[in-house]
Amino acid sequence: MVDRNLAFGLSLSVFGSLFSLGSHMVLGNVPLTALGIGLTILGAAWAITPPKPLPKGVVSSLVKSSCSNIEALLEALGAFEKAVYIPVEPGGRVAAYVPLKRAGQATLSQAAESAGKIIFRRGGSLGVFVTPPRVELGNPHPVSESSIDGLLDYALVESEIASSARAVQSGDSVVVEVRGLRLDVNHSRFRAVMGSLPACVAAQAAAAALSKPVQIADERREGDRLTVHLRALDWTDTSYT
Repeated sequence: MVDRNLAFGLSLSVFGSLFSLGSHMVLGNVPLTALGIGLTILGAAWAITPPKPLPKGVVSSLVKSSCSNIEALLEALGAFEKAVYIPVEPGGRVAAYVPLKRAGQATLSQAAESAGKIIFRRGGSLGVFVTPPRVELGNPHPVSESSIDGLLDYALVESEIASSARAVQSGDSVVVEVRGLRLDVNHSRFRAVMGSLPACVAAQAAAAALSKPVQIADERREGDRLTVHLRALDWTDTSYT
C-alpha cells in the first residue's frame, strides 16, 4: 500500500519547488519565493513522517503549519473566490482550484487536466491549484472504503479533527454533520477561500467519493457542531472558471 505521508509530502514539495521557481524567475517576487521554499521544506518533513500513529500535538502542528502557508499564499495572490475541490486521481488525491479571474472560458474538466501545474489559464480564465491540507497521518486509507461516510470517518474522525461525522446526499447536494470539533484554524483568508479546516477536509472526501468537483456552499457552527453544505458540480460547468 502506498505511504500516504510520502505521497502527500512529495506532492507538497513539488508544488513548493515549482511555485518558488516561478515566483523567482517569472515574477521576481522575494516573499512568494520564500513561501515556496517553506512549502518545499514542509512537504519534505511530511514525506519522511513515519506511517504510524502520531501524537495529536504533532498532527495538529503539521496541519496548522500547512494552513498557515496556504493562508500566506492566498493573501499574496489576492485570492477571494471560493475554491473548487477537484478529484485528480480516482478515489485519491484532490486538488483545490482557486479562481483568480473568472471569465467562463474553460470547463472544470479542462481545469482538472492542468491539476499537475500551479497556474491554469485559458482565454480570460485564470486560477491556481493549491494542495489542500490532508490529515492522513498514521491512517493508510482503506481502498475499499469509497462511500462519503467512510471517507469522512477516516479523514475527520480517525484523524481526530472531530468525534463524529455523517453525510446526507440529495442529488448534487451533500450535507455533512460534524460533531465534537477538536481541530480548526482561524486564518481569515483560508476560511474565506478554502472553508474551515473540517469543511475543507469534508469537501475533499466528497469529491473523492463522488468523483466530481465539489464546492463548499455554506457552513454553520454551533458550539462544537458544524453543518457543512456541499455542492457537487458538473465537469462541463464553466461558471467557476
